[in-house]
Amino acid sequence: MAAGLSFAANATELKYVFGGSGSGLSDGAQKFADVLAEETEGRYTAKVYIGNLFGYKETNGALSEGLGDVGFLVAPYFRAEYPQTNLIADLATASSNPYAATGALNEYYMSCKACIEEFKAQNQVMTGTMAIGPYYMYSKPRIDSLETMEGQKIRGFGTFGRWVSEMGGSASNISSNDVYSAMSQGVLSGSTHTPYTIINLSMGEVTDYLLDAPIGLGMGNALFSTNLDVWKELSDEDKRGYLKAVAYGNATATAKYQASNLMVLESKPGEYGVEIIKPQADLLAKHEEFRKKDIDLIVKTAVEKYGIADAEERKDRFLELIAKWEKLVETIDYKDPEALGKLYNDEVFSKVDVTQFN
Repeated sequence: MAAGLSFAANATELKYVFGGSGSGLSDGAQKFADVLAEETEGRYTAKVYIGNLFGYKETNGALSEGLGDVGFLVAPYFRAEYPQTNLIADLATASSNPYAATGALNEYYMSCKACIEEFKAQNQVMTGTMAIGPYYMYSKPRIDSLETMEGQKIRGFGTFGRWVSEMGGSASNISSNDVYSAMSQGVLSGSTHTPYTIINLSMGEVTDYLLDAPIGLGMGNALFSTNLDVWKELSDEDKRGYLKAVAYGNATATAKYQASNLMVLESKPGEYGVEIIKPQADLLAKHEEFRKKDIDLIVKTAVEKYGIADAEERKDRFLELIAKWEKLVETIDYKDPEALGKLYNDEVFSKVDVTQFN
């Protein structure tokens, strides 16, 4: 009993900050906390705070200043601070496979010195990211052709906003939390987002159709960005355990979020308020053309706007990693978070030089 009390007294509890609501992502955060305690033999634990401390746009500052120890940083909200990180995160149309994309993202970022230095400049440690999606378009009116898309006002940002415009619609960059009211009032005809938002944001109440044409993945999700001062306090042994916790946390978040998406994609018509419909030939052709063209635009923007001279080479390396990981995930039951976590740890996180972040 005395030994137990001593053990608890010596434990350091980290504050994990998450700006969203409960989902597969928050499940990943809790898995991180569980594995961290196990791998460090209780020397470090983490308490997960869901949505009640900092919003997404406040998390970067909170982690930099030590108001949170580890948390969910959405890199695309901070363009100026993370141009190298966002170059890869922006390649949304590179894959429609979130399990493979999470592996490729982590292998890329864990060896990207420029990305690591961007986080250091923010007093943080880059511990990789994970992918959600793919994003689809759902709408109140039936939209399945270029003709029916013409002039429709659809919520979309970044790649997804460009997709809306390319298909002939009008893109609106509003918060996902405002889409429900905008659609219910007829201000928006639809939105581009993950299918799970049909359930967890109640979009099934204001929309009738989901177009079965995956646009791309959301890949700027640094789920375990860590305050640099906290990281430096860890021993090398505990840093290794910390990264294993990140591997399993990312796997749980990826697998469970996608499981929620599949609930909608594999549902019966009207089960969650939507009917899954196929795109007609003209829209499908334009859609496939866009997915290839958007990658070229992202590279061009990275060179001209952010001065990343080797953006083309960086893009090529990431596409090679995507191809590699699409094969790798087929060797396991990739829907199983434990199997996926082991794969991420074995192939990436167990091989990381933990001193590179100091």
